[in-house]
Amino acid sequence: MVQASLETRGVTEVDSDALVVTLFEDAMSPAAQEVDRALDGALTEMRESRELTGKFGERVVLRTLGRLPAKRVLLLGLGKRHQLDTYRLHNAFWFGGTVLRKQGVHSVTACVDGTIVAAIGDKNGAAEAAPLDTVHGAVTGLAMGNFRYERNKTDRQPERGIEQITLHGLNGSGDSQRVQEALREAVVLADACNTVRDWVNAPSNTLTPTKLAAAARTLYEGTGLEVEVLEKADLEREGAGALLGVARGSEEPPVMIAVRWDGGRPDGPRLALVGKGITFDTGGIDIKPSANMELMKFDMGGGAAVLGAMWAISQLKPNANVIGVVPATENMPGGRAYKPGDVLTSKMSGRTIEVINTDAEGRIILSDGLAYARRLGATHLVDVATLTGAVVVALGHVNAGLFSNDDDLTRLVLQAAQRAGDRLAPLPMHPEYDVCLTSDVADVKNLGGRQGGSISAAVFLREFTGGLPWVHLDIAGTVWNDQTDQTQIPKGPSGTPVRTFVHLAFEFARL
Repeated sequence: MVQASLETRGVTEVDSDALVVTLFEDAMSPAAQEVDRALDGALTEMRESRELTGKFGERVVLRTLGRLPAKRVLLLGLGKRHQLDTYRLHNAFWFGGTVLRKQGVHSVTACVDGTIVAAIGDKNGAAEAAPLDTVHGAVTGLAMGNFRYERNKTDRQPERGIEQITLHGLNGSGDSQRVQEALREAVVLADACNTVRDWVNAPSNTLTPTKLAAAARTLYEGTGLEVEVLEKADLEREGAGALLGVARGSEEPPVMIAVRWDGGRPDGPRLALVGKGITFDTGGIDIKPSANMELMKFDMGGGAAVLGAMWAISQLKPNANVIGVVPATENMPGGRAYKPGDVLTSKMSGRTIEVINTDAEGRIILSDGLAYARRLGATHLVDVATLTGAVVVALGHVNAGLFSNDDDLTRLVLQAAQRAGDRLAPLPMHPEYDVCLTSDVADVKNLGGRQGGSISAAVFLREFTGGLPWVHLDIAGTVWNDQTDQTQIPKGPSGTPVRTFVHLAFEFARL
């Protein structure tokens, strides 16, 4: 875990391995102007020659050659001022952290100023929180840029990476104690996200459902979290027929992981975070094409995000009651695998499900996850899953799809995401969509056709909420960025929506 602090010395006195200064397309920041003067106008010359534009994601490293105590300066483009929000700030500093890690940098001083804080406040609609959101965006970005996954390489060399992050320019921004707290929060959030990214990166043979549960138990040691793992015999006793049905084709046994944080009043509302934990998805009998199937190790990204968020919640201690529930299994073909046309009976939810396609398994296991969360006393439900390719077609890698039956809970989730730096796009659930899942042989079928695929998946999940306030997040496009243009969004696993869930817990504490 990196260390984070505030810097009180002048920009030209900082002696970190690297100094990060920012530029918009139309202007250099005050810190960049100071560096420009110290380097005899080098930055001005670069802007005039278009070597330095300030476009979003631009990153230019200059050696200071003794002109400044810092060994190098990273010039980081933030793009157009009116477009800057926490999402873009986080991504820009993530790009910057990646560059500096690769150059062997161990200590970084990042300069942020009033123009950045003002832009964040304008976008988030909360000027008083803008310094804190700026801290979160810059520090989580740098710390997540520090991440790499090479644990399976036999010749890997130990790498220290970035160990110290210092922020310059926020000493006069409101409550200094609260800014200091935000630094600690940002480090915790980044560490939780990087833990999730580590799990999502892991090959499925090294992170089976049972091993995921073990990893969660290890992570939670000493946190005060209550952890329960339902194994196959427990799931049979509890009547989790949906989860057990999907698991039939795999040699690996399924589990249901339940984590509890009791930070609110005993009679208060209880938020449940329910995450899809498919540790590998072949599609089952309706097997997927082979191209890119290796990426289906990330199909547990929703469940991993729930587990990572619960750890961060235990560290930051919001006054809220929060449950994390993760049904986990592999989806494999085999002689015992469930088949199209089968009807699964879940005593846990009290519903029957006609299987139309075995590659629509995530919603099936989530039906038992939602039902179990209700058994544990949930009053509000938020589920998260890499659920549909349809949402990737609709929204790409920028936004997760949001579906809901409750405007108030939707508002809380959107507020949390905006402050956290995640992008969510609300999508419709008009009653005309309801008929798509009508079954002739069961209570509901698991697929409603190609058109509106992400919506019909949400309609299916809504059937298992028991009428509680509920939000569904489809993160199939945002959990992992594999697009060819990597200039706007960092590549690979994102750790989303861990930060949103933690912010949501604090929002929920106000209910």
